Amino acid sequence: MSSPSFSDNEESNVTPSTASTSSTTSRKKRKANAKVVHSNKSHTSFFFSIDKDNAELAHCKIYMCNFAGSWQTPYPYTRKGSNTSNMIAHLRDKHNITKDNYTDHLDEHNEVYTIF
Repeated sequence: MSSPSFSDNEESNVTPSTASTSSTTSRKKRKANAKVVHSNKSHTSFFFSIDKDNAELAHCKIYMCNFAGSWQTPYPYTRKGSNTSNMIAHLRDKHNITKDNYTDHLDEHNEVYTIF
C-alpha cells in the first residue's frame, strides 16, 4: 500500500500539530505502587493508624482508645492517593486538633496520650 502523493496544486492537510514525530527525549513514568518518603509528614500520621487488612484505610487512634472494650468500631477514613484532607477535618472538627496545636496531644514518644 503506497502513501498518497500530492501534486503541486494540491495541499496536504497535515499540520505540525497533527503530524506524528518521534521525540528523542523520553518521559519517565511514575510507578503507581512506589513508596514515597515525604519529609513534610502530616500531623495526621500521629493520630491515625493504618488498617491491618486494607492499607488504604486508616482509623482514628483517639476513637480506637475510646471504643476499646465496646461493640463500636471507629469509622474508617480513606488514605487513597495520600490525601489527608478528610483526616485533618476529622481531627479539627471532632477533637479540636490542628497542625498548630497537635503536639499538645502527644507524649514524649510522639504517641497520643489525651483521651477525649
